[in-house]
Amino acid sequence: MKKFSCKSNSALRNLMIGALVTVSVPLIISACRTQEMNPPERATEFVTTHLDLSDNQTRKFSPIAENMFAEKEDLLEMRKNLSNEIIDQMKSDNADAARLEAVLNKNIEQLQLKLAKFSTNFAEFHAILTPEQRTELVEKIESRLEHADKRGRRGHWVRRWF
Repeated sequence: MKKFSCKSNSALRNLMIGALVTVSVPLIISACRTQEMNPPERATEFVTTHLDLSDNQTRKFSPIAENMFAEKEDLLEMRKNLSNEIIDQMKSDNADAARLEAVLNKNIEQLQLKLAKFSTNFAEFHAILTPEQRTELVEKIESRLEHADKRGRRGHWVRRWF
């Protein structure tokens, strides 16, 4: 694995990408922006209601929801560790890029292991849905993305800060 030094032009970009991935993937996987997340039973009920799943589909979806929520605590811990490291770095007089990079690399390694499980769960969920249900879900997702675009919640993250 190639090590990047902070003197290179791509080091800051790599750190920012790593930070973005570390913070955003747990939010995407947990499907919630607050620390109070719905239990898997409630998620199953929500999906069943909104996509009109049959009893058989609901039984197949329930373990998938449980698998996704089982990762919640680890993902929250990773996000908390990264946030604490960034806060510590900002409070110090000098930034220790090597220490931050070590935290990012550790989180990225853990995320890579979890992404395989996420992909498997996604494939299982996709197989459960009928083509009509998938179309309905795609329409709902696209609608929410359009709404987010109109409110300025998508796009480059720096634009939201300044």
